Amino acid sequence: IKFNNNITINDNANFLVINNADIDISKNYWPTSPIKINLTTPSINVEGIQLRNTMIKSSYKNKNIFIEKISSKLIEGNINAQGKINIINEMPFELHGSFKNISLNLLMNQAKIATWDRVKIKISSPNFNLSGYIKNNKDFNKNLKGNIPINGSIFFVSTEEERFGAALLSLLVDKLPELSSISNSISFLVTKFSNIPSSVKGTLIINEGFISTQDMLVENNQGKASLSASLNIETNIINGKINFYEDDEIYLEATLKGNIRNPQILVEGKII
Repeated sequence: IKFNNNITINDNANFLVINNADIDISKNYWPTSPIKINLTTPSINVEGIQLRNTMIKSSYKNKNIFIEKISSKLIEGNINAQGKINIINEMPFELHGSFKNISLNLLMNQAKIATWDRVKIKISSPNFNLSGYIKNNKDFNKNLKGNIPINGSIFFVSTEEERFGAALLSLLVDKLPELSSISNSISFLVTKFSNIPSSVKGTLIINEGFISTQDMLVENNQGKASLSASLNIETNIINGKINFYEDDEIYLEATLKGNIRNPQILVEGKII
């Protein structure tokens, strides 16, 4: 028994919109055989995030949808995953897989969370897992859980004015010794991290409405920094600590606070 058609799917809150999908549903005549559901679509929108050229291979049996394979393009990268959805009550789901070369800047811009011009981040994950409930959109973030080991690249952009300012501060230190601490901090950051490609590696934990990390490492040939931070998914407020190292010793401690749209880096309570 086989059915195929071209469809568009969306829920009442437009949380999920699937456009112009080709869906192929088939079932062997044997009564206990599962219903096979294969779907291909050029566009899926999940809360503003666009997934392109998506292919889903799945089957349905005993009120469970078993996702054998999902492959999709996201920004400049791609995602591959497998999982399961139980279609009773709140529709709990499990998803695991990998993604590669995802631009965090463009992802947050699509989701209307933040527009970052001063830092560019691309990430990959060899083995992520997510779980939650599909039906309850209002509490979707609070119920979402996940473990996402990541690696990638990060590039901090500094302007000519900032580099000139750092040089000027270092010249003024002889006349104004009270500027020594802030001058050393800015010179260190500009020299070690600005306009230099760096690697980033660590693990993101999603739980009870927060995304957190305790072991994020940023490293290049000039310097190394570690980040521990927590981001409230609902309010987009981040609170974290950054340790900058020199010769494997902590040279500078900073805090990261504020809205993810424009977080502040503070050293000794002063904004850098």
